[in-house]
Amino acid sequence: MKNPFSFRMFVVVALVIVLCLGVTVYTGATGNSNPVATGLGVVIKPIQKGVSQIGNMISQGSSYFEGYDALEKENEELKTKVRELEEKVREADLAITERDNLRTLLGLKENNPQFTHCEPAEVISRSPGEWATTISLDKGSSDGVELNDVVITEDGMVGYVSSVAPTYCDVTTVIDTNMQAGAIVTRTREVGVAEGEYTLMNEGALKLAYLETDCEVVIGDTIETSGMGGVFPKGIMIGTVDRVLPEDNGIANYAVIKPFVNVKEVKNVYIITDFEVNG
Repeated sequence: MKNPFSFRMFVVVALVIVLCLGVTVYTGATGNSNPVATGLGVVIKPIQKGVSQIGNMISQGSSYFEGYDALEKENEELKTKVRELEEKVREADLAITERDNLRTLLGLKENNPQFTHCEPAEVISRSPGEWATTISLDKGSSDGVELNDVVITEDGMVGYVSSVAPTYCDVTTVIDTNMQAGAIVTRTREVGVAEGEYTLMNEGALKLAYLETDCEVVIGDTIETSGMGGVFPKGIMIGTVDRVLPEDNGIANYAVIKPFVNVKEVKNVYIITDFEVNG
């Protein structure tokens, strides 16, 4: 009995041989492309195109990430340059501030030869609340600062040192209710006491108390320290008279003073750590 499987294999091989011969003869006779190759090309071309596109995408992705890395590096370099420029600007600002402070200090000493030593300082904090009645400075006992040292600017009196630590001090300003200093009217030489009052703090003012009822003080007069008692130097400008009013007891008058220095905004000051007492 013949094996049917062997017969089928023989038939398949024979057909393949015949097909190949036919394709070869067809190609040689007609000069046309091999239909098998064409068929395979139809199938393979889309696959080749897809592979090519994937390759292009991978190449583009690689270029993108390389470009991103370059941009990131450039960005970091620019940030470094910006930081360097900002530091140079800060250094320049500090140099300008120091120069201006030295000029102001020289002017203060020329106009007030009794100030034998003034310590430049910066405001580092203010008392919380609606009114800035006390401030803190960045200089303390290690810089020679002591209690009751007067604090000024080139415009006038800021207050006096009321508390001292090694590296900072607290200043009671001219509008604080604890403020008291012997004062004098520059024009008339009438004397009184410059002191803070709670009702005047809201408007950033203080009062010149204990004036005579027939005093000659008028709006616009300037008030300065009298030097009485030797605690505060003589001749430090405090402010100008805003109005003159009678005391509640009716036996004296007082003047409302607008300080020359706005204690809510002042930033740089000078502490008079030593001065000569003049008569």
